[in-house]
Amino acid sequence: MKITLITQYLEGHGGTERVISNLVNEDLKNEYQVLIPKSGKPEWLQWITRTTGYQLKICHAQDTQAQKEFIEKNVLAAEPDIVLGLEGRACVTAYQIRKKYDLHYKIVSWGHTSIPESNIFARQELTFSEYHLAISTGIKKQLIKLGVPAQKIFLIYNPIRTVNKKTISTPKANAPFHAIFIGRILLDDQKNVRMLLESMAQLNIPWKLDIFGKGADLPKAKTLANDLHISQNINWQGWMPNPWEAINEADCLLLCSKYEGFPMVVIEAASYGLPIVSTNCPTGPADIINSHNGILTPMNDQKAFIAACRQIYRLRGKYNHTDIKKTVLKFDISRYIKHIENIYNLIAADNKNTDKSAIKLSSL
Repeated sequence: MKITLITQYLEGHGGTERVISNLVNEDLKNEYQVLIPKSGKPEWLQWITRTTGYQLKICHAQDTQAQKEFIEKNVLAAEPDIVLGLEGRACVTAYQIRKKYDLHYKIVSWGHTSIPESNIFARQELTFSEYHLAISTGIKKQLIKLGVPAQKIFLIYNPIRTVNKKTISTPKANAPFHAIFIGRILLDDQKNVRMLLESMAQLNIPWKLDIFGKGADLPKAKTLANDLHISQNINWQGWMPNPWEAINEADCLLLCSKYEGFPMVVIEAASYGLPIVSTNCPTGPADIINSHNGILTPMNDQKAFIAACRQIYRLRGKYNHTDIKKTVLKFDISRYIKHIENIYNLIAADNKNTDKSAIKLSSL
């Protein structure tokens, strides 16, 4: 089966890029065409190691019309059975091409973040897809609330490789609390690094924090750490392709996000046997974190987040590394690939009329 995947703008080093790479590399039964109409930094492309049954096309033009023409040219050349759109505009463009040339592929939306907090999918844009892939139960609920029929939604989560992983050790009993943060450095946007730093400043226990990542607010975050008098406790590690290689010992991973889609860093942490303390943001963490692998705290409740960190420290050794790893086996890449191949087959077998002439393209 031929699958064309049309991306959104990608910064180049996030969880969405990792998921696309995993899908293309592991689903060898299907042919993939990956279209990048608006290119960010291309570091992530090195993660795609597949050499056959795969094409990658990048449009470097900034003009919206040129990007649409780029998609049209490559979709016509590929003649796909299914088009996966990572943003609403991609799905609309795929619909316009299908209508213009009387094609018969199915269009599937595949959003990677919480819908209300982002501009990736508008309500009307969702109507241009026959099916929808939801990467968390929260996103599935959001789609239903926006009017998408439940039977048109496939809950797939995101995949990781769970086998042959090392185990991140727990620090010794008298060692400082050792926390890890991995993600974009955004003070008041999605990643809420301000809450992270302010919480650490109020821990009142010996601690150290390794921060892996880069982002627009990195200089401001370092200034805030100085103002809070905690700089000496923080190791700013920068961005690494695989930060887990550099982590051998820690108490937990910390996540203060205001919203997510399905945070890959959380299931990755658990796959290494590392507990997690996370805010219970609208989509993602609640699908992963339970009493066996960490603590969920209410949104915007800094006191609860601090208390959870102290609890991890006080009960150091409470969490069994093997048990933590077992909690994410259901997200293993082998199960994921079987699931998505079944979804493709169901979609391809749907011979219903895809004509949506009632939708007025001019209104978009």
